[in-house]
Amino acid sequence: MFAPLVNGVRADIDRQIDWAKVEVHRQTRYTVMIGVLAAMAAVAALGAIIVGLIALYFWLAPQTSPFTALGAIGGGLLLLALMLFVPVFVWRRPRIASRPRLQITQPTALFRTLRQGSYDKVMAGSDQTLKLATSAPRHSSRPVLLGALVLAAIMGAIAGRRLQRRASLFN
Repeated sequence: MFAPLVNGVRADIDRQIDWAKVEVHRQTRYTVMIGVLAAMAAVAALGAIIVGLIALYFWLAPQTSPFTALGAIGGGLLLLALMLFVPVFVWRRPRIASRPRLQITQPTALFRTLRQGSYDKVMAGSDQTLKLATSAPRHSSRPVLLGALVLAAIMGAIAGRRLQRRASLFN
């Protein structure tokens, strides 16, 4: 009797777990990519500084042509470092995707109204049950609607049996 309800809850839990796994994978991939690019940019910048200092030394010492070659190498490494740093500062962290809606929440709310205690309390609280039952078809998906219809059929069967018992007691 409760197998469809339990299966619905399990399906919602599985959907939530799958969503969490995908989000962790996306965020981890982003973090690793940015870390790798930042490390490569840092190495290129360090190389540019070292070569630039060597070039400055060669330029100051004998003032000959070897410094132009080293300066070109340092400039190339500096340009590479800038090109690697640009994506690090421009790329934005991907937004966390919205988690999937729980499909079973409204039928569960309908089911909880049945467990209020006695038959009189259920009938007294029928206004709330009616509001929940009428809002389910308007704002829900097909599985939720199917669950609401199944729970409505169960409620009708229970109420009908109890009314038959009371009628037979008074006759």
